[in-house]
Amino acid sequence: MTTLRAFTCDDLFRFNNINLDPLTETYGIPFYLQYLAHWPEYFIVAEAPGGELMGYIMGKAEGSVAREEWHGHVTALSVAPEFRRLGLAAKLMELLEEISEKYEKSSFQRYREEISYTSASSCETRRHRVTLSCGSHAIY
Repeated sequence: MTTLRAFTCDDLFRFNNINLDPLTETYGIPFYLQYLAHWPEYFIVAEAPGGELMGYIMGKAEGSVAREEWHGHVTALSVAPEFRRLGLAAKLMELLEEISEKYEKSSFQRYREEISYTSASSCETRRHRVTLSCGSHAIY
């Protein structure tokens, strides 16, 4: 049975079977690490029962909190040649869409809850520029 799980740093040394393909865009390790650090929930790998990596999807959240426009962006989606035509890419896309929808709903709610507060001493509402965290992605 295929397992869809979060991508880890160790996977960077195990996904050559996916990336060494003429149809796959490859990046340097710092690029993958940047995505893994900023948007870990958007970086998912498919693993075969024997532990071989079958494919991965990496993306990010982008948009504007001020305009309440937030969406997921797919940066890379690749499946190793020997695992293609099994519907794996579709499953990875479905999972990323699900994560994006949850992220969108939770990020705006947290932003609204935390951005304004009433000062107990002066009974006035104050607004501050704050860094809010949704998962491990910071919203400024």
